[in-house]
Amino acid sequence: MIGRSLEARLAHLRRIDRPGAVRPRPARADRAGDLARWFGAHLELADDGATVIVERSVDLRPDEADALAGLPSAAYFDTETTGLSTGAGTVPFLAGLGRLHGHTLVVRQLLLPDYPHERAMLRRLCAELSGPRLVTYNGRGFDLPLLVTRLTVHGFFAEQAQLPAQHDDLLPIARRLWRRPLGGARLADVESGVLGVRRSSDCPSAEVPARYFGYLRGGSPEPLAAVLDHNLQDVVSLARLEAAVHLLATGGWRDAPVLDRRGFALELLRGGQTDVAAEVLAHALSVADRSEGHLLRRLAARLLIARGAIDRAEALWQQGTRTASVDAAWAWIEVARIRERHQADLRGALEAACAAARVLDLAFALGRGGAISDVARARLVVDRRLRRLRSWVAAAERRQGRRGPPVAA
Repeated sequence: MIGRSLEARLAHLRRIDRPGAVRPRPARADRAGDLARWFGAHLELADDGATVIVERSVDLRPDEADALAGLPSAAYFDTETTGLSTGAGTVPFLAGLGRLHGHTLVVRQLLLPDYPHERAMLRRLCAELSGPRLVTYNGRGFDLPLLVTRLTVHGFFAEQAQLPAQHDDLLPIARRLWRRPLGGARLADVESGVLGVRRSSDCPSAEVPARYFGYLRGGSPEPLAAVLDHNLQDVVSLARLEAAVHLLATGGWRDAPVLDRRGFALELLRGGQTDVAAEVLAHALSVADRSEGHLLRRLAARLLIARGAIDRAEALWQQGTRTASVDAAWAWIEVARIRERHQADLRGALEAACAAARVLDLAFALGRGGAISDVARARLVVDRRLRRLRSWVAAAERRQGRRGPPVAA
């Protein structure tokens, strides 16, 4: 855990109490005030309710803080709720927001004293979220839809329109970078496998609603301490995770013990970092098996073509043509497809298709053709493309009134 948790501090207070002393349950008349005093928090009063604000600071590693400082300012956002759906009956009773100040992440946690105070908390939350960018983990699927639902229920349309325009959800990135090597992409999986976080006394997410309901029924606020600590760690892990992604992109991928380099290369290509992606792809292809290498080239080539890097896409496929195998024949077919569809080079496409036919014959003769079904499928595709390209090239030459140099069969 981070520093000294609220749960640990409350346990310390219990040890120094007088023997037999009993803490009174919070009075309903002043539930917000009692809750703020219990956690040593700030109580903010408004016309439509009160919000309990717990503020804590966590020092980040210098390299992580420097990586985040180079990114646009962001609010790292996570909620704890009364349920797991985004319907109108689910309420976020705790919202954590972290912002970077130097090498320190300052986290404000807005705690809902009771349902009648929700309007006040939502107003305060929207004020805290103001800024250019929001960072979440599964925020697109849960946190933001739930927040929009609650704002709509209360008619806070102006506040809803002022939410940050840029929302970076780290869950899809984590899936591409770490799901395969870690076997999952839950925040707990990534924390443990990438950030080295070990939660010693964490509150399971399934218990969070029950703890809040117990407090609302007149119970002690003490069980909420573990919920606040859980939320704090989630927010800090969000910031550290974004820093980890940025450090990978600036060279840290070379020494990363846990990383799906195929997914990372595709992430770089999506971000337009083609030079770094090419280096990562070269490494990924050098250790990839046959089927993975072909899939990796196909996906990467599509992204390169979408960005207009046609020559780079062709060069990527030509790297796979250097062995006498069925895979090399498929690579030549991809080269032919690129030349035909994206370069309008029918003669070059025909040359690539002829090369595919020769490689396929050689692979079969050397016994590298694989299963008969694989060879037959490749042969059908190659022959069909050859017939079509030869017909098109001949038609183009007749239109031009000349014949080009013969193409080898």
